[in-house]
Amino acid sequence: MDKPTTSRGQMRLGSILLELGIITQEQLDLALEQAHHEQRLLGQVLVSLGYATEESIDKAVSVRLGIPYFTTFDGMLDLDASKLIPETAARKLLIAPIMKTEDTLMIGMVNPSDTDAIDEAARLSGLHVQPVMTTLANLFETIQICYGGVKTSAAVPLPSPMGAPVPVKAAAEGTAGGDSIIDTINGLLHEGLGRRASDVHIEAAEKVVRVRFRIDGMLVDSKNFPKTMEAALVARVKILAKLDITETRMPQDGHIRFVYGGRGIDVRVSTLPTVHGEKVVMRLLDSTKSLRKLTDLGIEPIILSRFTDAIKCPNGLILVTGPTGSGKTTTLYAALTELNRPDRNIVTLEDPVEYVIDRINQMETFSKIGLTFASGLRAILRQDPNIILVGEIRDLETAEIALQSSITGHVVFSTLHTNDAASSVHRLFNMRVEPFMITAALRGVLAQRLMRRLCDKCKKRQTLTARQLKEYGLTAAEGAAFFEPAGCGACFNTGYSGRLPIHEWLPVNRQVRELIIQKASVDDLRAAMTADGMRSMRQVAMEKAATGETTIEEMLRLTREQVEA
Repeated sequence: MDKPTTSRGQMRLGSILLELGIITQEQLDLALEQAHHEQRLLGQVLVSLGYATEESIDKAVSVRLGIPYFTTFDGMLDLDASKLIPETAARKLLIAPIMKTEDTLMIGMVNPSDTDAIDEAARLSGLHVQPVMTTLANLFETIQICYGGVKTSAAVPLPSPMGAPVPVKAAAEGTAGGDSIIDTINGLLHEGLGRRASDVHIEAAEKVVRVRFRIDGMLVDSKNFPKTMEAALVARVKILAKLDITETRMPQDGHIRFVYGGRGIDVRVSTLPTVHGEKVVMRLLDSTKSLRKLTDLGIEPIILSRFTDAIKCPNGLILVTGPTGSGKTTTLYAALTELNRPDRNIVTLEDPVEYVIDRINQMETFSKIGLTFASGLRAILRQDPNIILVGEIRDLETAEIALQSSITGHVVFSTLHTNDAASSVHRLFNMRVEPFMITAALRGVLAQRLMRRLCDKCKKRQTLTARQLKEYGLTAAEGAAFFEPAGCGACFNTGYSGRLPIHEWLPVNRQVRELIIQKASVDDLRAAMTADGMRSMRQVAMEKAATGETTIEEMLRLTREQVEA
């Protein structure tokens, strides 16, 4: 009787273990010979001979191949996936169908190097096969659940990403409980939207998985999950965002769309490898949210008038500056909406497109194929545009093209990440943009911040002494009334509810142009701004605090840089 040949998967597994120093060549040869005669898996033989432990083998191969390793598939199973692979084939190939998407079937395997089994699973299912690693015990248990009719709370159908999120107890209690990973992720999205969060953070810590929400610009702790749920939580998000679940060493970006409360929600997904595992950030965007008008943005009347005049110029560059999350995109979209008419060709280049606007041609950067802000802007100029939005000026090349475009008859909008309006001019200097180009193109700079608004239901009065007023740099008389946060159910005990904007406008008038040509200091540019009747964000924030709309702490947090400069 002929001896069966050793599979390619067995040989590949041996090579990986040998390369990583788990076993020696002599041990591999002996184990292969025994596996060949006894018709057993190489990993089983290595463990039985004492050459390696099952855990060391699994983790080593997982790291080497970049394939996720699960000790359990609890909460991940989609029983419909088992219909794609016959039970006899699953037991023979030692694979367990876990879940399927539109074109992919995820299967659990003890040996993900077994290409024969992967190829056969692909042939039977007609789908692309995505292998993940697991233990032999969990593999058999999963096969039994899939085909043996064992009832388990982990085995639930996989809902469509476009389905409404399901409320979950597990997400509220911070434990896996009897709910699935599917319901847990849906529950986090549901909770984030309910709490008006802009982002959901899933962070791998040393012993737990931590969830935080960014609400009104600040991160707030929500709950912790057991460390054992980490791989399943990340895998679920990656599947929804159509990311590669086997890639755990490189950052990835994806996108999810679903319906919540009758509204279309876009979720931008970003993953990042950290020392304790992968971190996931999901940014929540309401795609059905109506675009706001400039008059609805809370811009001070005198600044609104100057800004509106600037955007209606036949050409020129208008910059909107501020840190991430300061509302720059909302302001720019409002400006474009103001200018959006049938006789104008408006083209945007963004990273990424956050909201789709009718009659505006919007495109996204894609650095992997060379579509950067600079190359995309060149292409836009060949599209006969009247108005151009460049998401951000990051380098000299983009800056020069944007400035040249604004000089040659186009209105160009863009952003910079600077602390205030005057600093934007010096940022262009640092990029080595010539001063004469700036004076010829720049029409004005709008800087902005978003301050947390005090909750009207629970804010409490705070009286400051003259000494405190002086320490904070305030000019109000002693005994002036301010307010501080208290916290209640309406604001989730944060003391704040919503945000309010503060702005400052640097007009590029004759005096400012002369200062730019001279490469004057930021302080000189700020002085020229004040001389033109403009107030700084610090002054506006001070007024908001004095009227009880926000707190002194918020004023100091957002405008302290200008005081120290």
